[in-house]
Amino acid sequence: MRFNQKWRIAVITGGILAVLFLLVPLPMAPPGGTRMVLDHTQQIYIAPPCFEQANATNYLTETTWKEARQRGYTAEPSCTAERMKSAAVPGWQRLGSLVGYLPKAWAW
Repeated sequence: MRFNQKWRIAVITGGILAVLFLLVPLPMAPPGGTRMVLDHTQQIYIAPPCFEQANATNYLTETTWKEARQRGYTAEPSCTAERMKSAAVPGWQRLGSLVGYLPKAWAW
């Protein structure tokens, strides 16, 4: 095979892999730095969008999702548990979120 043919094969293969990466859904989990509200009385964590419907007490602090899990707190069952699930998103969407062109799913 000549050099020109090898180059074409490499370009075509790279293009196919790039298209697959952009279209195939990949798992995306919430980052550890996602903001959470801790309810120390009930030992649960609450996602900020779920705070109004959560039955929280007055003993609250703000932390990250990573810290809440390290403390052994559980998710507020009705809303937060659903919001913190990993999601399968196409590579183009994941890349757009990482670069900052698209909003992040857990940016609250």
